[in-house]
Amino acid sequence: MLHAGLARRHPGLAHHTISFGAAWRRTFREILDEGRLMSDPSLLVTRPTATDPTLAPSGSELLYVLAPCPNLERGRIDWARIGPAYRDELLTVLAARGIDVQADELDVARLVTPADWAASGHAAGTPFSAAHTVAQTGPFRPRNLVRGLDNAVLAGCGTTPGVGIPPVLISGRLAAQRITGAAHRRYPGVHRVPTGG
Repeated sequence: MLHAGLARRHPGLAHHTISFGAAWRRTFREILDEGRLMSDPSLLVTRPTATDPTLAPSGSELLYVLAPCPNLERGRIDWARIGPAYRDELLTVLAARGIDVQADELDVARLVTPADWAASGHAAGTPFSAAHTVAQTGPFRPRNLVRGLDNAVLAGCGTTPGVGIPPVLISGRLAAQRITGAAHRRYPGVHRVPTGG
């Protein structure tokens, strides 16, 4: 993920933009099966200053670019060496797709790689917990109740409803409702989980 503070505004860019590569199937095979970076990356570009310009100094912009990549178990990438070049490659890809962000307009830039996530304590260098496959998306993620334990409730990106700030907050609310019984009062099919003693 590239976190950037830009010296100029990009008013044509939405708050969230998904820039798909043309080789969708091949690139996810590269990440998941071959442990390589995408040759034709699909990117999530987030511009929070589109909805709140006060997040950056006047005339400036915040931009985040999320590029899916293999975790540290799947891919053996020397991020200290590859990271800076990959950042520049991502900017080149964006420019070719009409999102023209030049390296010289980066007032602040921080690339966060799987090596950085691992250094922060995230297993396999991924903050997304379970594998990002169809069988691990949204409602298919593990339930927030642990089979065989009647006093454990899970919350976070590794359980339903999934990754991202809103889903993680929802998982916390669901866990709290299961513990306090609020879910049972609102949703009769959901039962309170004993908390033990």
